[in-house]
Amino acid sequence: MALFTDAEVVTINDLLEYEGTLVQTASDYSINVDTKIGLAMSGIGDRLLLWLLNIGASDPQFLTRRLIGLSTVVVTDPLRRWIVFESLSRIFAEAYNLQLNTRFQAKWQEYQQEARSAADFAFQSGIGIVFNPLPEPALPLVSVQTGYSSAAALYVQTTWVDSKGWESAPSPVNGQVIPAGSTISVAMAEGSVGAPKAAVGWNVYIGVDEGAATRQTSTPQQIGSTWQLPASGIVSGSLAGQGQMPNFFIRTSKQILRG
Repeated sequence: MALFTDAEVVTINDLLEYEGTLVQTASDYSINVDTKIGLAMSGIGDRLLLWLLNIGASDPQFLTRRLIGLSTVVVTDPLRRWIVFESLSRIFAEAYNLQLNTRFQAKWQEYQQEARSAADFAFQSGIGIVFNPLPEPALPLVSVQTGYSSAAALYVQTTWVDSKGWESAPSPVNGQVIPAGSTISVAMAEGSVGAPKAAVGWNVYIGVDEGAATRQTSTPQQIGSTWQLPASGIVSGSLAGQGQMPNFFIRTSKQILRG
C-alpha cells in the first residue's frame, strides 16, 4: 500500500471506478481533476494530522508525530475510498456552482455523504501506520548504452527495500524505446544521499507492457549502485507490489472510561 505522502496516491482512474461521467463533466466545464484530488488530499491530510495529534498515546508514534507528520500513514482501502469520494464531491460542487444544475447538486450531495461515511469507517476500522516508512521512489534514471538487446519498448520501475524484505510502492514508470544492439542501465534518482533511512537496497522492475513490469533483481541492489540489463535480457520475475502493509492500526476508542 502507498503512503499518504507518496505522489499520485489517487488518480482519475480511481475516480472513474465510481463515476463514469467524470471525464465528460470535467471536460465540458474545464474542471481540473488533479487539482480537486490535491485539494481533497490536503483537506483530509489536515484532518488526519489533527486527529493523530489529539489521540495522544493511542498513536505509538505520538512523541514524534509533529515532526514526522503523515509520512508513516498508509493508504488503506477505507482511506482511499474517503479520498476518492471527497475528490468527487469537490468536482461536482464546482460543476454545480458553475451551472446551478440540480443533477450536479444531487451528485455533490451524494458524494459528500459518501465521503463522510467513508471517513467514519476509516477512523473506526483504524488508520494504518508503518514504523519504518519506505516512500515511493522518484522516476528512475535510465540510460541507453551499447549492448546486445533487440529493439524494444521497455517500461522501468524501482522500489526501495528494507531489512525485512518489505518494499515501497513502485516508482513512476520510465518508458524507453531502445534500438537493436543496445542495453539500459538503471539508477535511483535519489542516489545514496536521498535514500530513506529504512532502506537497505532497491529492486528493478521491467516490462514490455506498461503495468506488467516484473522484478529483474534476484537480490536488492546496493544503495547508490547502478544496475545494467544483462545480455540474457528480461526475466519473468514477480510483479511489482503496491507497497507496505500497516504495522499497526490506530482506532477510535468506543470504550467508556470509569472512575
